[in-house]
This record gives sequence, structure tokens and C-alpha cells, in this order.
Amino acid sequence: MVPVATVVGADGAHTVREGRRKRLSGVRYPPGTFTVAHMTRAVTLSGDGDAGGIVGMYGEGMCVHYLGLSDEEVDRLVEQLSGERPERPEPRPAEATTPQYEQRELDYPQSSGSPREERERRWIDVYPKTVSPVIVPTFDTAVGVGDLTPGTLERADLSWGYRTQWNPQPIFNTRIESADKPIWRPSMEHDRCIIACRRFYEFSGTETRVSERTGRVVKQRYAFVVPDMPVMFIGGIRRGDEYSMITTRANAVMAPVHPRMPLILHPTELTTWLGPQYMRLADRSAVPLVAHKTA
Repeated sequence: MVPVATVVGADGAHTVREGRRKRLSGVRYPPGTFTVAHMTRAVTLSGDGDAGGIVGMYGEGMCVHYLGLSDEEVDRLVEQLSGERPERPEPRPAEATTPQYEQRELDYPQSSGSPREERERRWIDVYPKTVSPVIVPTFDTAVGVGDLTPGTLERADLSWGYRTQWNPQPIFNTRIESADKPIWRPSMEHDRCIIACRRFYEFSGTETRVSERTGRVVKQRYAFVVPDMPVMFIGGIRRGDEYSMITTRANAVMAPVHPRMPLILHPTELTTWLGPQYMRLADRSAVPLVAHKTA
């Protein structure tokens, strides 16, 4: 079977097979030869301006793009999650009937309202190889802690993706079912972490649309959010200055787009994720994802 990769261009996602050359406009990575995720075969791409590269393969890799938070926002979350900063006062009476995944109790950083700050705060695009702030524990996750207290969490600026000797491109997704594989075992046992983001994106493996810019047929992209969660927490692992996103089997909302989904966590589940019983979180069927079509 010829390897197929998904390449993100200015006019959408394109499918490229091994050995084929494809010219794209405004793709997001430098031009050159790139290796298909999780495989040793390569395709060669060229591009204009920001040029392009392979960012994933349906059926093997998945999430290759999410909207991250600023250093300040992650620092604020660390303070709140670990009890260093007081959270909002007592919940409103209506809180008892709100969805399980609601996060109103966290007091997220407020913006000054300037257009530049709003743009930077809301649209911090993160791709593989991007260095971004990640929430990491100061303790061994093989042991865990009973509660997150001051000093148990900190921010670390890490590069998305594990480098390997056999693949020039980083491996940026880790199946939770693969916890025992040699490349993941030390991190899964001792160095789990938390990725904070606003939403993540995924291209459909079957659905297409017509690009308004070029008129070509491209893959349909979806943005995924959780209602009433201004910040989404995703399980991750780290190795030195690198991190990888944990994925699990897709729930009913995600499955029509991709068979895998990020391991989305509620704030009340963070201590479990950072402790020895993390595998009990593998089933994410109850996470109320909402999918929005996007260009």
C-alpha cells in the first residue's frame, strides 16, 4: 500500500502519495523532503512563501494543530490548579445543573481589550516542533500526589514531538494503549504532563469541500471544543525538552472525523492523570465534544 500523507496548505488539506511531487501555495513548513509520520518512506514537497511539509497521516497520526495559551495564561493556570492563587468564590446556585465539564470556577487571565492582545491571546497556533508552554509536575508521576498543592506544578517550555534516530520528523502523538512500548514507557510511567489549549483541529478522513480560494477539492477541517470549557486540558508526556500528546479511541462525536482523539481531561481528573492509576482515564466517551467546520 502506498503511504498517504495529509499536507496542510493555505487552501486546505491535500493528500500526497509517496514519491509524488506536489506544489502547494502558502503551506506552513519549509520546503524539502519530509517523512510520513510513523513510517520511513518520504515524499518531496515544494511550496511558495511559507512552504510546506507533512503534518500527519489519517489512520496513524492525528492532531497536528491546536490553539495554545500564552506563558502568562499557563502560569496563571499553574497557580490556580496548585492552590497558589485563590479561585473564584463560592459557586452560583445554578452550578449544580451545569455540565460536568464546565470550568467556571477557574479565573482565567483577563485581556486589556486591545486588538493586538486579543489576537495574540486567542490565536497561538501550535504545530509539531513548536516550542510552547506545558504544565509539568515537580513529582514522579509513578507515585503521584493526593492533592495538587503549591509547588507541585510548574510551566515548562517544550518542543512538540519526540525526536528519534530513525525518523527525521518528530513523533508527536502517543496512543495510551502503547504505554508499554520502549520509546514511551519511561515517560508514561514517570513524566506525564498536561497540555492546555483552547481547541484542537482535525481533518476528516473522508469528507471534502471545495476551496473558495482555488476551487480545488480539499479535505474538510474541523475545530473541536468542549462546551463551557474556555481552556481544554489534554494529557501529555515529556522527555527532556520534548513532549507528545496522548490519544485514545474516539468518542461518538470524534469518530466520524477520525478514529482517535486527544485524551481530554477535566480539572478534577488531573491528579489521576498525574498518578499511578492514569489508565482508568483511557475511556473518553463521556467528553461532550462539539465539532465546528472550519476552512
